[in-house]
Amino acid sequence: MADTPAAVAIIPIRGSDAEVERGHMLKLGGKPLLSYTIEAAAQSRFIKRIIISTDDPGVAELAVRLGAEAPFLRPAQLSAPGMPLAGVLQHALNWLEEEDGYHPDLVVLLEITHPLRSPGLIDRVVELLLEEGLDSVFAAREERHEFWTFGVGGMPQRVQSRDEVPRHILQPLYKEMGGLVTVMRAELTRAGRRLGDRIGLIPVRDISSVLDLHDEDGLKLAKALLPDFPS
Repeated sequence: MADTPAAVAIIPIRGSDAEVERGHMLKLGGKPLLSYTIEAAAQSRFIKRIIISTDDPGVAELAVRLGAEAPFLRPAQLSAPGMPLAGVLQHALNWLEEEDGYHPDLVVLLEITHPLRSPGLIDRVVELLLEEGLDSVFAAREERHEFWTFGVGGMPQRVQSRDEVPRHILQPLYKEMGGLVTVMRAELTRAGRRLGDRIGLIPVRDISSVLDLHDEDGLKLAKALLPDFPS
């Protein structure tokens, strides 16, 4: 691997996603939602190409206008509801290697439902992977609250049994924010995997980990912060 490994950013977007309607992307703060993620990828010193994986010709056209590449349209079977992202990433990487002769060292997953990323976050994730010899690294929201779920018989139970101690000294839990940024070695992607055996995470505590458009609270926050977001 070269001193500065080549990374390809892959941004998956389905034409049926809630953020897309007939090829037209929602606008936030006066610009298309997709532009935020393309701009974040372009600021990385590792990312050499920004690839959009979509089944929607309108999204592909918009991506090219915004400075990314959309060299193929994703097969319909890879855009079915519930399709794992690992298969989508594998298809994109296979296409780049077989049709374009491009063989990156790393694959960076970015999703448009995370429009805000702190400066340098993508490169910090890549650097951790390289420095620690890891397979995959993702951003994660740090939480120091108690978490509960409903157990057998519908009774609430702690997700993790812990002593009653002040919150500031609790062992933190981490919510994976894979769409904010996940970096993996290309050999994992070729094998149809997103996470390897040696995994790292970068804790994120700022607003970027809250503004997730998959999440109802994230939608409410977007509407409050970004006036162009539809009600």
